[in-house]
Amino acid sequence: MVPTEKKEREHYYPGRGQSLSTAILEAIEDQKGEDLTEADFRLYDDIDPDALDNLFRNDANADTTVEFNTDDVTVTLRGDGGVEIRVVPRDTDA
Repeated sequence: MVPTEKKEREHYYPGRGQSLSTAILEAIEDQKGEDLTEADFRLYDDIDPDALDNLFRNDANADTTVEFNTDDVTVTLRGDGGVEIRVVPRDTDA
């Protein structure tokens, strides 16, 4: 079996039918290769999803950046007219 390449970056655009927190969860699932609805994982244990939704709701610009650790990944959100979502495995040796 050939390992699948994990997607590190996603883009989210407000007003397109889903919340930013849902897009973050999907990006984390893509990186980890697992369905988080079946896992004992809650994004709100590490960060307030409503606050993220509100922060990036309108006109997210390049001056807006948020980074946080959750589970075993680091999530970076950067405004770029939408929101660039970057999810990378966290270095557990640091």
